[in-house]
Amino acid sequence: MSAADLLRAFGGAKLEPDAVAECQSICQTFDLSTSELFIRWQTFLINQHGGDVSIQPTRERLLQVRGLVQQEQERKLSSQRRGPHASQTVKLSRNKERTHYDKTSVEGLLQGMVSGSQREPLTTPQSTKRVGLLKAHGSTNRNRVMFSPTTPSVFAEPSPSAIRFSTRTTMGRTEDSLHSELPPLALAADRPPVAVRDLIGKLVESEIVSSDESETDDKADGEKPAAVARGTTKRMRYMFEKVGTRTEVVNRRIERMAIETKTEYKIEALANPTYAHQVDVTAVGRILNINLEEGQTATPITSDSLVLETSRRLGNGRRIPLDVRTTPSFSLFPGQTVAVEGKNLKGTEFLVSQFRPLPRLPHASIAERPGVMSPFNAAVAAGPYTLSDNFEYEPLGVLVDHILAASPSVVFLLGPFVSESHPMIRDGLVDMLPEEIFYAKISPHLLRLREGLPPASSIYMLPSTDELCCPYASFPQPQFSRETLQQLGVPEGIESLDNPAQVSVNGVVFGVSNMDVLFHLVKEEVSRLPALSDRLPRLAWHLIEQHHFYPLAPPPAECAGVLASQDSRLRMQTMPDILITPSQLKPFVRAHDNVVLLNPGLSSKGLAGGTFARLSVHPQASPESSSSVLGDPQKTFPASITSVDIVRL
Repeated sequence: MSAADLLRAFGGAKLEPDAVAECQSICQTFDLSTSELFIRWQTFLINQHGGDVSIQPTRERLLQVRGLVQQEQERKLSSQRRGPHASQTVKLSRNKERTHYDKTSVEGLLQGMVSGSQREPLTTPQSTKRVGLLKAHGSTNRNRVMFSPTTPSVFAEPSPSAIRFSTRTTMGRTEDSLHSELPPLALAADRPPVAVRDLIGKLVESEIVSSDESETDDKADGEKPAAVARGTTKRMRYMFEKVGTRTEVVNRRIERMAIETKTEYKIEALANPTYAHQVDVTAVGRILNINLEEGQTATPITSDSLVLETSRRLGNGRRIPLDVRTTPSFSLFPGQTVAVEGKNLKGTEFLVSQFRPLPRLPHASIAERPGVMSPFNAAVAAGPYTLSDNFEYEPLGVLVDHILAASPSVVFLLGPFVSESHPMIRDGLVDMLPEEIFYAKISPHLLRLREGLPPASSIYMLPSTDELCCPYASFPQPQFSRETLQQLGVPEGIESLDNPAQVSVNGVVFGVSNMDVLFHLVKEEVSRLPALSDRLPRLAWHLIEQHHFYPLAPPPAECAGVLASQDSRLRMQTMPDILITPSQLKPFVRAHDNVVLLNPGLSSKGLAGGTFARLSVHPQASPESSSSVLGDPQKTFPASITSVDIVRL
């Protein structure tokens, strides 16, 4: 067709040469006449610009029209695949194909139920962004093999973001590093397996649990179940928690830190900060935001809204406002346990002169370090592992390539693997079950990883509070059960850990918390000239100071519930040598006070690839230096022998 035909069809509108070329391309690609193209242009003006005919058809606007035409063609093809009755209402049953509803249709259904208005029957929308890998059925046998992991997607063409991901130029770039001057660690191919020990599980199993945390509703008050009398672990009571349990846990946390502070500073007696004191005294309590008491839950904490809450023994649980106007340095957040020094002149406000550093957890002793810190290397990655507009898991495939090239001794893969926050899942554009997505798209990569690494290498998966394949959405989370791993198609040789986890690898203690506590803390912290000026590592250091994997209280409303009844699994049992806290914040790695603080970042961030971390624990320089370092309890694990690279996928 000529330019004259287009000008005639568009009624004499001004068409630049590039616009004419785009019109001709659209007509040739989709087999449209000039009049049909003009109808699409008018539809575009009505939908996007309110029917304003003065808008000229530029090339940029015609590209948007091309996209609308392409969506229309895909809807027609999709309807043909499903048959002539695809647009009719389909009843959802356990023996028939499930009807696909998006977020708009569900909201419309709820609105109709509330208003009582008569609405049109819901039909299956013709979305062009569906995963389309499988039609999920309401009747699912959990023991069956769902389908072959090699089942291809019905859409052969990759998404635009997948094309950009495949042509990226930043792959392999080092975003941050620690001790990059150390030489690469070379390990023998026939190296022995690393010695891995779960520290939290071993210690918690020997605890005697109070009846307030474990008793069932049918037990009388004060009567302990048989499990408690035997000193075994308490039973997981998901989404059930007594108010008394939460207050008791808060009280015990303050009391525990008060005892340690009193011993550390050799204080004869801690003071009640709610009483009037004319001289400086030391008190222990937890920080609260006074705005929460006023019902202003959305107001962040400030230096003028600080309140100190005491324990029942130290202050009858009362609260006192804090005056920090003359305090030279602090870094505070709600829920933080602190040791304050100052005076209360009138009994109405505690004037803080300083915040005393809290006692540190001890490093693991030499006898508790199996392998005596034998050298090893590791890889750490956190989900999501796919781009936000598809479920092809391109970043996961690249991550596996990196890991196979490095051949680490241990691999930590942190969820989410199928994220509840994925835009396509959130908007109802997926017609697969989460387990089916995992089986089809993730398990083949895990199989390739397991077969490509030496048998001595260990691979561990950790769930996430955003994970759809894990039945527990609260924090802490138990590990994936063996039955769940089999249903997801996870190959043998890949194990799972609790979230959070504290494990010893060749004597090096790892602390891993797969909940974005850094992102939660960054919105709640208030500080003034803190000792650790770098903010992101300082947020991670709060976990070390508090001896807790989630010290923030209360957690954000959008956050999964933090179970006070399982608080013992959130407490650090020993000082971590390496603390791993994945976050959507900027990836970083820092060594502070002989502890490596690591945020490996996320493997995928929106429509682009993310980052992961390569870690190496090197041998000591000489036996003499090794014995001298290990003999000093304050330098049991020197961070100077650990090198870390955060690499762009």
